[in-house]
Amino acid sequence: MKLLIVAGSTRLASFNRKLAHAAADLARAAGAEVTHLELADFDIPMYNADLEARGTPADVMKLKQLMFEHPAWIICSPEYNGSYTALLKNTIDWVSSPVKSDPAWQDGFKSFSGKVVGMLSASPGALGGLRSQSHLAPLLLNAQCWVAPQAFALGHAGDAFDAQGQLVNEKHRGSVQAVIDQVLFAAGRLSH
Repeated sequence: MKLLIVAGSTRLASFNRKLAHAAADLARAAGAEVTHLELADFDIPMYNADLEARGTPADVMKLKQLMFEHPAWIICSPEYNGSYTALLKNTIDWVSSPVKSDPAWQDGFKSFSGKVVGMLSASPGALGGLRSQSHLAPLLLNAQCWVAPQAFALGHAGDAFDAQGQLVNEKHRGSVQAVIDQVLFAAGRLSH
């Protein structure tokens, strides 16, 4: 199963990027074919319909294709002011926007429709970014994704990783694994 893992942060010391790395390692160990996407590797401006009218950026087209090719996703969503990040929203806004000049991409939800998405989050606070997930789920549902009921919010993330960026607590690893397992299982059932 092809699994896409992405964190909604580009900050170097981001807990959610660490969580995405740890999830990628766990998913590979579970036999998934993992693409770990770093949004910092893509040159994506703030969404603007006037800018889009001059042509969809090349890196947005790359992201559309990558997301389309993966039936299963894990999104590690930081929490800023009780919600998901502007980076994550901007990425979703660009990828879900139809490309009117390209018959293959005129359906804006082509990259999203039918994808099974698991939500993870990490935060230094006790709730672990849970509120970002509560805002992200309706956005994903609107984009025609299947949102996995199993999710995990890692609280007190400053103490949760070792020097190699791996989760130190077996219970936390198990919680991340449970999300991965459910996403892979559901995507496998839905893609038949």
